[in-house]
Amino acid sequence: MQISGRRILALWLLLFIPLLADVTARVDENPVILGEMVEYEIEAAGERVEFPKIESIGGEKVTTEGSRRLEWFEGNRTVLKWSQVYSFTPKKSLTIPSFKVIVDGKEELTKPIFLQVKPNRANREDDLKIELNVNREEAYVGESVDVSIRFKEKRDVPVMSVDFVPIRYEDFWVKRVGKSRRYREGEYLVHEVHYLFFPQMAGELTIGPAEVKVATAKKIRDAFGFIVRQPQWRTVVSKPVTLHVKPLPDDLKLVGRYSIRVDASPKRVEAGAPVTLTVHVEAEGNIDDFELAPLRIPGVTVYAESPKIKNSYMGGVYGGSWERKYVLIAQKSFTVPEFEIKFFDPQKRRIEMVSSERIEIEVAGGVQHADRRETPEKKSSIEPVSRYKDYLSAIISFIAGMALMYAVLQLGRKRRRKKEPHRHTKKELEMLQRILPYISESKEAAQMAENLYANLFEGKAVKVDRKAYERLIEKLREEK
Repeated sequence: MQISGRRILALWLLLFIPLLADVTARVDENPVILGEMVEYEIEAAGERVEFPKIESIGGEKVTTEGSRRLEWFEGNRTVLKWSQVYSFTPKKSLTIPSFKVIVDGKEELTKPIFLQVKPNRANREDDLKIELNVNREEAYVGESVDVSIRFKEKRDVPVMSVDFVPIRYEDFWVKRVGKSRRYREGEYLVHEVHYLFFPQMAGELTIGPAEVKVATAKKIRDAFGFIVRQPQWRTVVSKPVTLHVKPLPDDLKLVGRYSIRVDASPKRVEAGAPVTLTVHVEAEGNIDDFELAPLRIPGVTVYAESPKIKNSYMGGVYGGSWERKYVLIAQKSFTVPEFEIKFFDPQKRRIEMVSSERIEIEVAGGVQHADRRETPEKKSSIEPVSRYKDYLSAIISFIAGMALMYAVLQLGRKRRRKKEPHRHTKKELEMLQRILPYISESKEAAQMAENLYANLFEGKAVKVDRKAYERLIEKLREEK
């Protein structure tokens, strides 16, 4: 029987591969910083391994740190692997020579390793740098200023942690925008964060300095003789930036660009039925500080919801939208006056104004049309209690229309309806109807009515004390 050469080679490998030694050598870091310890590890696979006794490398004293043994099954045989760790502190670049390792009675040689030692970077300022940048040197009060902080570390510096310290500022409203970025720039790794600064007063204002706390790794020997990495903290500080802030003309509060849209639905209702008014504002500017003057229309009861604000930051421009809904109830036809927004456009360097169109609301069966010439500003000085007296004549019909308003608004409030039993909601509606005739006579009654309305139509959860409510109703009846 003849055995082919291929089969003979396979049998030879099967018999002798387990006897072949696997010897490797490596260092934990390369290059290494001058003054830092290096861990040199030799690893070998076999039943019995004798590691060399190394007293010095490149003239530097070597310390034997310890050894370890690993064992696992591979096919039908047991594999053993051993490793020995040495440490030394090189003072210059050198070549770690080959060392003899005896594995299962056979001599094996490690491969030489060239170890590069770089100068100590502790005193080199270009290893860790920080920059504080602004996109402009001049701005108007309330105008956004893009502020970026860039921390740069050399990629071969052993940085363990980077912590940005909150930036220093006074006389600014500050908003963090976007997420932190990390990217490469030449030989540096850059960490970048962005802020928007809105100056609140005119003059020479200071931004910064910016600070970053950095931990770099340093190898030390602990109390048990093991080599560990310990963080060394240092603070890198930028120079501050001075910003020249100019005042806005005519004591304006808004700067940027604004637009407004007003919608009313429905525009024809029965007496006492609600009209929903929506005011939507788009802005390139500090939308967080935007607010409209209170809406007042003679002969109309106005309930205003809290505004919904959405902000955005795109292409270096901060802005967003502002939206508020109103519920209007009247017994006669009326006009929703125009809304006006006056602002300073820094690009055109002039005052601009945008306004909405007046909206006519027809109330069926209305006995008189509200005075269209009277604007909200003319009515703004009237106290709330006196306004309520104007509405007393409409209270009876208003109560009748509350049920319809409740049904319309409840359609868009499924979440609140799930949280509150229907019976509980109807009870609060009855309580609101009972308290309304007294809101012009008692501040307590007015506040109680506002709380009930917030629960019913604004989706809020304002606690209303039922016992206190009944005592108040009884007291008001007695006074009448």
